[in-house]
Parts: sequence; structure tokens; C-alpha cells
Amino acid sequence: MKIRKLIIGIGAVLCAGAILWGCRNRKSTSSVTENADDGICEIAIENMTLGASYPDTEEVEKKINEITVPAISCKVKIVNCFIGDHANMVKKSKMGIQQLDLINTGTTTSLSELVADGTLLELNALLDQYGRELKEKEGALLRVTSVDGKIYAVCANLNPGRASGIGYNKELADKYKIQVPEQIDLEALTEIGIQLKEKNTGIYLISFGNSGAVEASAFASWFDIEDFGGDMNYGVIFNPLDSIKIENVYASKEYREFCRTMKLWRDEGYIPSDSLYSGADAQAMFNNGEMFLQWTSVSPGTLHLVEKKEVDFDEILVAMTPNRITTSLVQEFTWGISSSCKNPEKAMELLNLIYTNSELANLLQNGREGIDYVKTGEKSIEYPIGKTNSTVGYSSYFSCFGDGDEVYQFGESTDDWTAYIKNYSEESKPSKTLGYVFRTDKVAQEVDAVSKVVNEYRPVLETGLCEDADETLNQFLEALQEAGMAKIIGENRRQLESWLEEQEK
Repeated sequence: MKIRKLIIGIGAVLCAGAILWGCRNRKSTSSVTENADDGICEIAIENMTLGASYPDTEEVEKKINEITVPAISCKVKIVNCFIGDHANMVKKSKMGIQQLDLINTGTTTSLSELVADGTLLELNALLDQYGRELKEKEGALLRVTSVDGKIYAVCANLNPGRASGIGYNKELADKYKIQVPEQIDLEALTEIGIQLKEKNTGIYLISFGNSGAVEASAFASWFDIEDFGGDMNYGVIFNPLDSIKIENVYASKEYREFCRTMKLWRDEGYIPSDSLYSGADAQAMFNNGEMFLQWTSVSPGTLHLVEKKEVDFDEILVAMTPNRITTSLVQEFTWGISSSCKNPEKAMELLNLIYTNSELANLLQNGREGIDYVKTGEKSIEYPIGKTNSTVGYSSYFSCFGDGDEVYQFGESTDDWTAYIKNYSEESKPSKTLGYVFRTDKVAQEVDAVSKVVNEYRPVLETGLCEDADETLNQFLEALQEAGMAKIIGENRRQLESWLEEQEK
């Protein structure tokens, strides 16, 4: 699952008029501030959110600084960043307009693009000197966040394996006696849509799009692909556990059938006819019981996010792909140091401390015990009574802080649950191209042109908002050809072939 506009599956909401609170209300636009008298610098770290203001952020910072100042002579400023503004925030950081030293990389812009445009610093020497413990924890994952042997990010989630699929409303399923099979595909989803309509439920199957844009393609959640962090625009590998063939996903029979199905769903009323422009966001519809399912990743991490949602029903996750580890999945949630950071050594020291000090990691991830969360088990928590992720004084949503094995998590508190998390991570299978990173610098012009074409055609195709899916798709493919899609895929294939040859040496 990629997040290019916003993701639906783990709770992203494109809120109309949302403003980045971290930019608006927090002081300082320099890359680093330092008190000349005490030699203590300030490092700004991003907390990527659903748009909550978290008014007690400064109180949490005080608790954090009680740890970081004596440990590494560093104060921490948390920048709460609404995910819808994340890409712009990263650009502001690169330009030095907004202080942001430690940034979430790969979530809204691919690691390859961030490296190509100079947004990120190389981390090899910094890890060797200031992040040795973190480097040891990351292990082989650093191969996946490297370009030409140079490390540009560290994996935020040390257990990145996951499947993709759907999450559905169990209360609605029970009420209308709708059976959701354990093995699900597009045909099975269409059958659920038929049942919802025939039983006059007034409930949509799902919704896509918002404000003229479409969230990252549901196709990438319902089909097992590796897209190299490029939101399918660099070419993809179908079934990456078994294949290394890169192809144009938009020219595939699977994507054509997907577009035909979306057109059918809109025509039959399984999805809103005006979802692309209505302004009603899909996550709110799901939370309010107005639609039956949403697309999502499937992993222990997703289950923790489910527990953070403000819903009164059980959401059941169903995988549609294998539990796997691919380059794009690893790169989707990583930490990098902005090229505008004036004290990268201290930024790396802070990252290292976050992944070795569980008290610090828990403060960043969950806030203050008894105020922002209450414990329900040794390492399990929930929000205080009457509080939610959007109303609590401080919390997080998308950002991952610290070693997940040491950080309190929302969810079950049993030994079985702990064992499940451990086993799930260990059972994730690596793709055949795990560690390969596509460099886009040689086709940067084509990448930009293809992105513009995709932004024009994909929203209407993937919301069924076209007169004829086949005709519109054919026009899309012609435009992609003119924009240079074939050149991008050719370069990707060339780089992959070279990489595979290196692996055999």
C-alpha cells in the first residue's frame, strides 16, 4: 500500500481546509537553534498525523528533554505534520523555510526521488560514529534504504513485513448476514456489493477519491506487486516473491479488469457516483458505517492503528496478498535527515537514542502515561475514557518511534497476542528484489511527465467516472507512451539486471 495523495486503508483523511499546525503555531524556521551559553542544540522531528493539533505537545517535549538534554545535550521539538501536507513540508524543510531535521521518508515521496533531488543526507559515516546501536538493530534493512551503497534512511518499523487487503465492518456483516470469505478477490468483492444493493442496505461497498484526487491506488492493495516506491509509475513486478519481471502495470490485463470493475461498481451504485468530487472523505464514511469496507495493509501494525480509530464496531482485516517484505514496503516508513539540517551529528545521536531508550520512544509515540494513555497490560495501552486519537493531548498515528518490541502498543494484552506479532514478522517472506532501489535521476524528466499523465487519467478510471473504461484506458496508455513510460521501465530493467548480476558475485 502506497501513500501518494493519502491512504484510506490505515485511516488517512483528506480534511478540507486542514492546516499544518506544526508550521502555523510552532516557532523557529531555522534548521537548528542553539543556546550559546549551554551548548544545547534543538532538533526538530516530524510526527505525521491525521490532522490533530495535540495541544499538549510542548508538555510532552518537556518530558522528552528531561531525557535527551543530559544524555546527548539536545532538546527536541516535535513538529506535528498533517499527512496531507507532508510532501510540501519536506520541500519547505529542504529549502530551509521550516525547521525539520528528522523526516518521515518514502511515505508521500519515494526514497529515490528524495535522494535524486538532494533532500536527504548520506548516513553511512553518521551511523558508524553516532548511531552504532541503531545500525546494529537495522541490520540487513539498511541495504533496502541505500542507493549505490550509500545509506539515506533507516527503517522506522524494524518489522516491516505485511500483507495487503481489506478491513470490513463486522457489525454490518452480521446485521445483513453477509459472508466475507477468507480468500477474497475482485469477484468476491463484487458479490458483496450485489448483496448490499439487493438487501436495500443503503450502504456503499467502498468509496474512492476526494476533492478531485484519488488516494493511492487500491490496485496496489488488492494485487501483489512491487512498485519500487513509485506509486506504480516506474513499472511493477507482479508476484514479487516469485518474479523479477518489470512491466507496465497500466498495460496489464489485471489493471484493465480492475478499471472495468470500478466502472461496474459505479454504474451499479456500489460506490458513490460523485466520490471524486463530493468532498466526503472515505475514512469518515467507513467510521460512520456508511460503507462496508476499506482497503488497507494487513499486519500487527495495522491492528494497532485499528485500535486507535474512533469507531464503535469491530473492523476485521482480510489479506488479499501474501505476508511479504519488499523494497517499497520497507521504504514506505523510514527516517531520514534533511539536507538542511545544521547539526546532522546530533540528529543521528537523537535517532540512536530513540531506538535504544524505550522511555523516550514511548513519549514520542504515545505521550504521557495516565494522561495521553493508560496501560492495559505489560506493553499494551488504550486511550483514557472519553478520549480519542484526535482529542487526546498528544499522540501519534503514522510515524513510528523506536523499537516496536519495546514501545507500548494499542491492542490486545495477552501473551498470545505478543507471540502473534513476533511470529507474523518472522514469517514475512522477502521478495526476489529486496534491496534493489531504482534511481530515477536518469529519467527525471520522464518521471515528471508520466506523473502528470497519471494524475489526469487514473482518478477517473479508478472511480469509474468515465463513459467507457476500455476507451479511456487506451487513451491513457497512448499518453503514457508519449510521456516516456517505456523509457522509465527500460531504465528500471537495466538497473535491476545490473543489480542482480552484482548479487551473484
